[in-house]
Amino acid sequence: MSALRVKEPTIGSSGAVVTIKVNGISIKGFTSESISVALYANGIKSFDRSKKLYRPRGFFSLHPQARTVTVNVNGMPAMNPSEIYLTEGLNVYTQQKRPLSVRFFESMIDTSLLHKPIVKNRLLWPIALKFIANSINNPELVEYETPRAVPTIVEKADLVVIGGGVAGLSAAIEARRHGLEVLQIDDGVELGGEMLCDELEPPGISEPGCIFARNLRKKALELGVKVLTRTTFVGFFEDAALAFSPYPPGGGTSYLISAKAYVVATGAVDLPCIFANNDLPGIIDVSSALKMLNMHGVVAGKNVAILGATERGLRLAEHLKKYAVNTIILDKSKGGAGKDAIIDGVKEIVAIGKDRVEALEVKREGEELRLNVDCVVCATSTNPDIRISAQAGAKIAYIKGLGFVPIHDPFMRTSKNGLFVAGGASGSPYGILHAIEGRIAGLSAAVILNKKGAEAEREVLAKEYGSLLQKFGISNLKEKVFKSFETGVIPDEKIAEPPTLFCSGPRRDAFICFCEDIRLWDLHRVVSVYGFACLEKVKRATGIGTARCQGRLCLVNSALYIAHIASLSPNVVGIARQRPPAISIPINVLANMEVNKT
Repeated sequence: MSALRVKEPTIGSSGAVVTIKVNGISIKGFTSESISVALYANGIKSFDRSKKLYRPRGFFSLHPQARTVTVNVNGMPAMNPSEIYLTEGLNVYTQQKRPLSVRFFESMIDTSLLHKPIVKNRLLWPIALKFIANSINNPELVEYETPRAVPTIVEKADLVVIGGGVAGLSAAIEARRHGLEVLQIDDGVELGGEMLCDELEPPGISEPGCIFARNLRKKALELGVKVLTRTTFVGFFEDAALAFSPYPPGGGTSYLISAKAYVVATGAVDLPCIFANNDLPGIIDVSSALKMLNMHGVVAGKNVAILGATERGLRLAEHLKKYAVNTIILDKSKGGAGKDAIIDGVKEIVAIGKDRVEALEVKREGEELRLNVDCVVCATSTNPDIRISAQAGAKIAYIKGLGFVPIHDPFMRTSKNGLFVAGGASGSPYGILHAIEGRIAGLSAAVILNKKGAEAEREVLAKEYGSLLQKFGISNLKEKVFKSFETGVIPDEKIAEPPTLFCSGPRRDAFICFCEDIRLWDLHRVVSVYGFACLEKVKRATGIGTARCQGRLCLVNSALYIAHIASLSPNVVGIARQRPPAISIPINVLANMEVNKT
């Protein structure tokens, strides 16, 4: 057992112990865990090099759609290590090379590709373009066989629930109870979502979160909900919706989907914190830290700094302390010092390390600290996963305290007919709210499909929902959402600064887009020099949000930072247009789709 593995995995069953090779060296892991977890458990945190600057990269999030790193698996390049699960004899190779020319010219490289006019003259530009093309860290071209035809399955249902967490399961259960044919799609290994990772009692729930989630899953399956796991809902196209599973590896399976209603319950996205060298391996999100510990038996580190004295940050600290992990919580606000090892009033953070985080330099009022840590967990802020709702045409607006959310009413109806939202995807922060919102969304789907009794049950639940919003102190925030749905008027609210920002200025070593190496400096220059203050224009100028994670980790932070430095409302800056596909799909999947009409 490695130093970071404190217990055997608990996800489903631990599976068999297997041996894989990483860069020719044998390590052990379990068939129930992904390559990312197995490497991390064995102390391997650097998987890849970044695209333009060749900086060391590890995963920030274990979510299969947060594709910040790729590895070579059995000869196949650019594979997502958080999607591929261990099998005996697997061969994994990581990218660790860094060209000497990149090391020498790093301080001069403009990663946003906004080149100065002098470079664009007719003589120098072709030379510069060739150098840039040859320097970008793209996977090496190799030949490998793929299936001539990718299996494509047609799925029809009354209701499609996108997401398999507490909100999604609750929606599926209610809809199935009223006789709807329900298809549930989730990109995880098993249904239950993040609450599967919680061994404590969440607020408002009288049993451990993992038990609560498993009971919901059991009930959904007993009622006959059809489930597709390890499958990502790709998006809405003109004549159908599309989902994709990367299994079997090397080919995958695609699904053409037709339904009368959809519930988006894709949860929330943990936003990366922005500080110097925030791209170092060993800096991860709170969801991944909880998942590694409670589902795979792996602690994030032995000395862990948690950024954000939020409810989730404090719960993670409580989990880690059970396994003798030293934790320290850093928070921007004041008044938390002396409570559970909280350092408050933090102004600036610098991560120290060569190929992984080894220490933090922390600046607060009148004091500078150096903390020896081997992991940093970002827990300051989340934002609803809005991509699918936005693709479908639902109206998105920024509500201070909730983030960018799909505008909806108390019955979880969005501005797009037949599309409902629930749970973290609606901006609600607590599991008990996710459960009741999911139930309301499922009943709303039953109502529009004319199922008897659904409307009366929904009215009763809506009253209970209002009481819960009052109890947890977010009724004012949600009322803004409901009012915007009713009136069509979006609040014009400005922000002091992004909650994730731990920088005093636009640094060249503070990254806002890990995929494209876009830094605060690049973003600040686009706004201050070129005058772009619309995220759609910034996206086109810099390429931010166009790479492997499709903006999952960077677009919200970018919008908030632009709003901050331009003194605008985030609703003026906007969120970039969300186009399908929501994830990067192998080109052979789209080229060789053959529909199985049976």
